[in-house]
Amino acid sequence: MKNLFTLLTILVVISLGSIIQAADGRPSHGRTLGQLPVNKEMLFHQTMRGVFEATKDIHEQIKGLEAEMKTIYTASEFDAALYLEKASTLRQLHNTIKGTMDEAMAKLASQFTAEERGILAELISRKPGPPPGPPPGR
Repeated sequence: MKNLFTLLTILVVISLGSIIQAADGRPSHGRTLGQLPVNKEMLFHQTMRGVFEATKDIHEQIKGLEAEMKTIYTASEFDAALYLEKASTLRQLHNTIKGTMDEAMAKLASQFTAEERGILAELISRKPGPPPGPPPGR
């Protein structure tokens, strides 16, 4: 009887874990990519690597700008004009990365079928991080 109770407890815990994971509503990228044919999945990865390589120097510039902006924030006197200049440059760099990504995705999508583009759209529409909702503890 004790073994049966233990077994049932384990099954309930596993079931609840699965339900909680499913309730998140955001399948992992791996499962979504797995729905694509292998050659299209490889093409997706190659495209993303290409975007990363093409924008690697921009990411480094962004890191430098963020460090400069932190210095501006923590200076004894805040220089609003300098901050706005750096913020504008940072925004332009982010837009350049987004533009590179948009071009790559347009090229990639033109090689996919409508069904595959649906999978691609699902993949790129997900936001990284915790699921939407109020912050914990509120």
